[in-house]
Amino acid sequence: MKVLLNVTLGELADKVNRQIEVDENINLKNLCEYIIVSMNGNKIPIYELEYGNVTYYPYLVEESKTEKSMIDLLFKDLDLKKGKKFILEYNFENGYFFEIVVDNIYESKDKEIFKVLSGKSHGILDNASLIHLKTLFSARKDYFKKSEKEYLQTNFNSEECNKRIADYIESSEDKVSPKRYIFNVSLDGFDKEIKRKIVVNNDILIDDFCRGVILSMNGDLSHLYGIKIGKNFLDEEYNDLELFNLNLKEKQRLKIIYDWGDNWIFKLTLSKIIDDYGSTDFEVLSGKGYGIIDDVGGVWGLEDIFNGIDTSWGKYDINDFDLKKCNESIRE
Repeated sequence: MKVLLNVTLGELADKVNRQIEVDENINLKNLCEYIIVSMNGNKIPIYELEYGNVTYYPYLVEESKTEKSMIDLLFKDLDLKKGKKFILEYNFENGYFFEIVVDNIYESKDKEIFKVLSGKSHGILDNASLIHLKTLFSARKDYFKKSEKEYLQTNFNSEECNKRIADYIESSEDKVSPKRYIFNVSLDGFDKEIKRKIVVNNDILIDDFCRGVILSMNGDLSHLYGIKIGKNFLDEEYNDLELFNLNLKEKQRLKIIYDWGDNWIFKLTLSKIIDDYGSTDFEVLSGKGYGIIDDVGGVWGLEDIFNGIDTSWGKYDINDFDLKKCNESIRE
């Protein structure tokens, strides 16, 4: 059976919308992601689906009456009927939400599982809020940037939209295939080299990846931490997702910030991607330098200890790095 959906951007239903035909057997997670792509969204992992009193998440959760995972669900599992409404919340920071209404259910010999039939507007802007987008559609256009004016002048094209979805499907299949990432990690701002070479499976949880890096640099995880790509910190919603969701490329750089007071900054470079899968999710291959000491005041405090100015922490031997002990502590 085919399901005809009317999808509209909340508060801009008449300006940004899509009419979509889907197979009832489509995976629920895939359905949500294809809808987001059809609306020009790129922050794919950051969404959740509300239906009735239940919220469905795109990752494994401890399920209850009000919270469930959508990973193994099909769209038809939601007891589809004409007129049923769903809310797809997306890119929480910018407040986007899509209203999805079942317009019709019918038999069809068409084998396509997802197809955009028609629509209005190029879609949303991930780097702008829903409020800003509303302003774009209602205010004088001479106040806006050139890129925003171009966005408003871009007409919807169903062929281009469906190609964007097809490209996303192809890239997603490659993204989730088993891979290992090799990272070079270094402590930023310290005079002497403290560095690690690590290898991780691409399906390691982002939170576990951050924890492993901090532990490998001798942090004890007693403080908050975050991961930064370019100028932006990842939203907390990424923590329970697999690393492959970041779509990292070779030579890409990122940072893990640990302890907002001491402000330890670990710089990471993805040096190599291997088509392989390891028996352990996280392993340190080599290293140099003992690492950090929690609560000493960051790199400035560490320099005082290293130079013998502060002796209250005992002797600091920068060369005291033991690869075996490092990996054992991470596994524990």
